[in-house]
Amino acid sequence: MIDLRYDEKIKDWIEENKEEILEKWIEISKIPAIKGEANPNAPFGEECARALKACSKLFEDSGFETKLFEESGYAVADFGDGEKTIGLFGHSDVVPAGDGWLYTKPFEPVIIDGTLIGRGVEDNKSGIMAAFCAMQFLRENNVPLKSKIRAFIGSEEESGMSDIKAFVKEQRMPDISLIPDADFPCSVGEKGICHFMASSGAKCQEIIDVSGGEAFNTVLDKVKIVIKYSESLEKELAQKTDGTEAFELEKKDENIILWAKGIAKHAAEPEGSINAMHSAAKLLAACLSLCENDRKIMAEVETILGSPFGTTMGIDHDDIRFGRLTFVNGMASLKNGCVELSFDTRYGSTLCSDVLEKNVTESFENLGWKVSVKSNMPGFSIADDSPLPEILTDVYNKVTGFNKKPVRLGGGTYARHLKNAFSVGTVTMRADRTTPLMEMPTGHGGAHQKDEKIDVEGFFDALRIIIHYIINIDGCIN
Repeated sequence: MIDLRYDEKIKDWIEENKEEILEKWIEISKIPAIKGEANPNAPFGEECARALKACSKLFEDSGFETKLFEESGYAVADFGDGEKTIGLFGHSDVVPAGDGWLYTKPFEPVIIDGTLIGRGVEDNKSGIMAAFCAMQFLRENNVPLKSKIRAFIGSEEESGMSDIKAFVKEQRMPDISLIPDADFPCSVGEKGICHFMASSGAKCQEIIDVSGGEAFNTVLDKVKIVIKYSESLEKELAQKTDGTEAFELEKKDENIILWAKGIAKHAAEPEGSINAMHSAAKLLAACLSLCENDRKIMAEVETILGSPFGTTMGIDHDDIRFGRLTFVNGMASLKNGCVELSFDTRYGSTLCSDVLEKNVTESFENLGWKVSVKSNMPGFSIADDSPLPEILTDVYNKVTGFNKKPVRLGGGTYARHLKNAFSVGTVTMRADRTTPLMEMPTGHGGAHQKDEKIDVEGFFDALRIIIHYIINIDGCIN
């Protein structure tokens, strides 16, 4: 339900504050908050700590009661003093930037054709800005809320979520939470996420190095493979890669260096991605000038990475609520001669986490590979009798003119660690919108891709919706 009294005020407030919001957004997006080496008061590295401080200072400088918990890697900012609490959860850390950006450097955000471009501008500085702006509007317009609003800023969402786990141990959990880090109208559940490493049983003989990727949750889009030089191998590779843009060859210090390029996508949505390690393995498995041992290992890699849905490994699964299991490789290396691959596997509620691990382990063992599970977080679903999904969906559809329904996510957000938590979007369209969206080449523009972007008009439409969400939730829980 939309309160028309506030709807016009929201639109006017956004118009009046738009430029200042963009300036603040750009400033916090300049910090390369990629997880690094732990230091005192910087558990996830100095840059993650710097980004966390900058984002918390945003709230503190605006007069919100703000507390920074440096050792745990999070901050909270409060507004109001009601008995019930509505939480707004965002994160200041980002995935590695990668190379091959076309429109700007990753941490030099720019606005082009109404689109903000830079690493983290959407995932998830947009969530932090949505929380900040919503709290600013509610305070400045004296909206009579009965609940306290608490903004949470994390700094390790992309690589472990120990920040939110610490928050749950140390703080009282909000009664209802919104996580602006997903899709509209709202999510009512998330897939389970299993991270594991797999290593080949046999050791490579002529392949002497493999290196690519920096994160579990992004499809590997560039890999470097170093191979002992032979004239016949160099000639064969040159013939097989001639005229393709997916490969580059180089001879250096009695070695051949093969670069393979792919297309990155978020691990939750691998459709349209191209895994660079799969491309390289397919190429090398067919090279008769490479020794038989290494060809066999590469053929195994080709099979393993043959489908981002686990089909070629016999672990595919289709969930009635969440859809297909996803099976994404994000990192590749050579350790003690063995090929090692990382995997981010996301699965629905009808597949038990223990059964998944058993299926994965057995499928790799059949190839002679070893599996080491690093983490396995079961998913969740919101109770069917909760009234909030219907309320939030009604608000969204009235603002946008669409007729959408709640979604279930392949992505993992803070919602899985909270009670009564709903992930929502930070950008949306409207049915009556006439402004065109900026188009980018394949492999660019997504949350974990090069030239990560967010449509500015779409963000402000999302902010309008989120403010209405908060007003409606306040009325519901009080």
